[in-house]
Amino acid sequence: MKTGRGVRQGCCLSPILFKLYSECLTKEALEGFGDFRIGGQIIHTVKYVDDLVLLAQEETVLQDMIDKLIEIGRFYGMEMNVEKNKSNENFKTTNPSKNDERPNN
Repeated sequence: MKTGRGVRQGCCLSPILFKLYSECLTKEALEGFGDFRIGGQIIHTVKYVDDLVLLAQEETVLQDMIDKLIEIGRFYGMEMNVEKNKSNENFKTTNPSKNDERPNN
């Protein structure tokens, strides 16, 4: 689809339209993925302004999510800045065992 017109820079509609556009894109791209749960809810993404964090239990699932997001994004005429992509495994959580409990002083 060729865009003939857009909104002017600084227009109050710009962030609203971007949010709607990106929400539809991520919803379509990530449908069927869902192994990351917080409080029983499946969570695919965390979004802030124009940043997107993808959440998955396994690196292979995360890569599949990225590939699908890139594919659907290209269909919608958006491209991801792959230089900004990062994978962070520092936030893995474990259930504390009794040995990990804080000693009473």
